[in-house]
Amino acid sequence: MFGINFHGFKCATYQNRPNTPTPPNSYIDDSFRIFSQAGIKCIRFPVYWESYEKNPEDFNQEIDDVSDMADKYDISCIYDNHQWECSSYLGYGIGFPNSILSQAFQRNHLNEHSQNAPSHEDLEKFWNVWWDDGLKNNEGKSGWDAQLDYFKSIIKIVNHKKSTIGFEMLNEPQVFRQGDFKNVGSYHNYILRNLNTITDKILFLCYTNSASFNAINLPTEQARTVPSNSNLKKKIIFDVHPYPPSFLLMEYYKMLSSIIGKTPLYVGEFNAGIKKGITINEKQFNEYVKRLKDFSIYGGAFWEWSYVPDDEHPAFNLTQIRDNKIYPNASFESLSKSIKENSN
Repeated sequence: MFGINFHGFKCATYQNRPNTPTPPNSYIDDSFRIFSQAGIKCIRFPVYWESYEKNPEDFNQEIDDVSDMADKYDISCIYDNHQWECSSYLGYGIGFPNSILSQAFQRNHLNEHSQNAPSHEDLEKFWNVWWDDGLKNNEGKSGWDAQLDYFKSIIKIVNHKKSTIGFEMLNEPQVFRQGDFKNVGSYHNYILRNLNTITDKILFLCYTNSASFNAINLPTEQARTVPSNSNLKKKIIFDVHPYPPSFLLMEYYKMLSSIIGKTPLYVGEFNAGIKKGITINEKQFNEYVKRLKDFSIYGGAFWEWSYVPDDEHPAFNLTQIRDNKIYPNASFESLSKSIKENSN
């Protein structure tokens, strides 16, 4: 189950920026053909709630197109409710929609097309109220229930597809208060209980990150984020994101898996690191894939296959564009070689 994260287009459009880069011709078809030829068996597909709110018709069409292409090439899919730096409403991030953010923040104190990181104060304000389930959308529905409606729209389209493995509830949740580890558990309980009534697919729960010295991320606190209901626990896989997957970090995640009831581990993102200028070579690819296999994880997805180059993180880039078409680069070839060599 080793593969890559796949960057979409209509499922990854910014709600508060004038333009989202357009992909090359036949991007989805060509990408999945390349994956199939390279022996990639699974993708993690980050999709964004704000992109859905901006244009639900285009979003749903791309979800349908990706799942059809995955069916065609026999590639499994995990649909990831992704957020990074919360939302484009607060800065250069992407994730939560305007209908949720606009109820908590005054628009006139923000730069509409900001390219800056969201402030620590704004992030803390959002996540504190989110874990209290204190946000409502512009129709008066609670944030958690509005997110469930969004989930249901995705599940309705792809749940019956043979390629669909499951759904990730929320990428990299953050906490700023010690008590919110328990509140994350309440959120997961609520979402899981509701999703369990409409899908029999696997549900992925992501490791919760501490964003403040006021939230000490001990293994016992991380265990609070996992559903308390034993029947719900049986349906989940725990998603962790090692950058990079060092031996000591994987040992920590293995210990955490035991603490939370021997829940299987999925490495939904991994790479050589997150510092600017980070690179990766063939030796590292082989080392990482072999180590993840040795730890008997459920699967892993490298970050990432995208038509948008990451100039700050060369290790993240797996593609090249020629004549408005997508092609793999040398890093992708090294990754696919490592997966093949460690597949037995």
